[in-house]
Amino acid sequence: MFATSQVVPKPYGCNRRAVFGWHKACTETGVKRLWLRTLLAVLAVGALLGYRLAGSHGTDVFREQRSLMGTAWSIEVPLNGQDQETVRAAVASAYRELDRIEALMSEWRPESPISQVDAAAGQHAVEVPAELRALLERSIEYSRKTEGTFDITWRGMGRIWHFDDTFRVPTAAEIEKARRNIDYRRIQIDGNRIYLPEGTNIGLGGIAKGYAIDRAAGVLKKAGFPDSLVDGGGDILASGTRYGKPWKVGVQDPRAERGTLLGVVEISNAALVSSGDYERFRMVDGVRYHHLIDPRTGWPATAAIASTVLASTAEQGVVLGKAVFILGADKGLALAKAEGVEALLIDPAQKQRTTPGFAKAFHQQP
Repeated sequence: MFATSQVVPKPYGCNRRAVFGWHKACTETGVKRLWLRTLLAVLAVGALLGYRLAGSHGTDVFREQRSLMGTAWSIEVPLNGQDQETVRAAVASAYRELDRIEALMSEWRPESPISQVDAAAGQHAVEVPAELRALLERSIEYSRKTEGTFDITWRGMGRIWHFDDTFRVPTAAEIEKARRNIDYRRIQIDGNRIYLPEGTNIGLGGIAKGYAIDRAAGVLKKAGFPDSLVDGGGDILASGTRYGKPWKVGVQDPRAERGTLLGVVEISNAALVSSGDYERFRMVDGVRYHHLIDPRTGWPATAAIASTVLASTAEQGVVLGKAVFILGADKGLALAKAEGVEALLIDPAQKQRTTPGFAKAFHQQP
């Protein structure tokens, strides 16, 4: 695990091109580069634009960055007159909570409870902690609400889609065979005992990170720090304020150079989560194949090129953000309204559609 920490000044002046071009003025260590590279759909403007400037007295912010859960994390806490070591200890506690959740919910760790559930598929039920069982129950409910566009049994498709140097477009027959393993309704829960039929596997990447973000912010609040920004690979929860002002979070233009913003959202006590077909993709014969797979078809979703959701929790944001993306403008925005979240969706013609609340909070770039 990598870790860096520092007190950073007021966030103005370091230009976005430098941030995303790996200029020395804004990136000094490999860890910072890792963090910036994995900042995909959402750009935390306040967190990024302040590395190299001298800040005004009383506006210092403590930030610590680490790599875990397969992505880069940043936790930022305004000092608000507090001793730096006290803040550092609270942030360390928040990261310990993230480590705990990863050990509990990562399907990439063979010893984790969820991996044990997957390994026992078709054989026997597995007793899991109540916390994990509750997350699975919420996941099933999310699947019902999103018409199956969120489905934690996606892992049953295996690695049929992989966006690395060995990428190839699967055949329709391969997709259909793999897709048959996806169905959240096959998950059987009896108390804290979980049973999966043969061929069914669970992957919690689409919800566990959001849950972890919420938990980390909760640890900070309990320690006496209600103001913080927790960023897990670009999924952001902004708690309280930054010295009395809302946190400023930028939304990436999905068809422009990395770091080019559509606009900025000012948020407090809310999560902002973006999804887009520009994050991980390959172009084949003029067709963009990306990582946001519709579980109902097994193919990359085509109803949108980007979505951003403003929600009360990061868990809700990461789940509904992808669902809105897959469902498209009409059904996706209707889902957002029904679930009490605000949303921006950009369709394949690059037309922007928003809920009324998002339109009010969004400051379009000139």
